Amino acid sequence: MRLIRGRLRSAGLRDVRVQRPYRNVVARIPGAESGTVVVGAHYDTKDIPRFVGANDGASGVAVLLELARTLPARLDGPSIDLAFFDAEESPRGESFDSGGDRGSGQFVRYARGGGRQGSPPLLQIRAMVLFDMVGDCDLHIPLEANSDAGLYSKFSAAAQDESGSDAPFGGEAAGVLDDHTPFLQAGVPAVDLIDFDYGPGPSPGGWWHTRQDDLRHVCARSLGEVGAPALAALPAIR
Repeated sequence: MRLIRGRLRSAGLRDVRVQRPYRNVVARIPGAESGTVVVGAHYDTKDIPRFVGANDGASGVAVLLELARTLPARLDGPSIDLAFFDAEESPRGESFDSGGDRGSGQFVRYARGGGRQGSPPLLQIRAMVLFDMVGDCDLHIPLEANSDAGLYSKFSAAAQDESGSDAPFGGEAAGVLDDHTPFLQAGVPAVDLIDFDYGPGPSPGGWWHTRQDDLRHVCARSLGEVGAPALAALPAIR
C-alpha cells in the first residue's frame, strides 16, 4: 500500500487517499468533462505461504501505476479515478461468492452514498475498467461474458491501431466474479480485462493461486500489450 501511494505521488497525483476499513488506494486524474471512469486492479494476494502473486494481482497494479505516470495530467474527457482494491481475494476457508470483492464492494457502497472517502458519487461513474491477471507470458484476453462488449471493443480496436493486430484481445470466455461485479450490480457498464487461463491444464490453469505465480511466469511484453492500447482507449470512453 505504501509503495502504491508513493508511486502515485511521484507520478504527480496530488489527492491520493486510502479508504477504510478495507484499504483501497484511490486517486484521480482530472478531466475537462463531467463524470469519471473508474480504472481498477486489486493489490491484495492470496493467503498462501510464500505466495508472490506476480500475476494475480501485481500485474494489474503495474499497469495502473504506469497509466498514472503516462496519461496526461489533465484529460480532455471525463476524469479517471484509479482504484487499487484491497480484499479482492476471499479469506482462507471462504468461497469467493461469500468472501471476495470486499474492497470493490466498499468502493461502490461509498459511491452509492453520494461519494465518500475518495469514491465519486455513483451517478458520476460512466464506466469501470478492471485489469486482472494481465501478465501471463502467453497472454489472451477474451471478452468475459459479464463485461460490456462496447467497452471491450475500444481496447481491441486500440490494439489494432497500435500494432496492426488486435492481439491479445479476441474471442469470448465464460463470466467470472471479480472486482467489476459490484459495479455491474450497481448499473455501471464495466469490463474485466482478464486472462483466466494461467499455466498448464484447464482454466484457470495450474499456476493460479499457487507459488508458481512468480516472476518466472509473467512478462513485461504482456503488460505493454495491455497498457499501450489502454492509453488510447481510456481517454476515449465517454
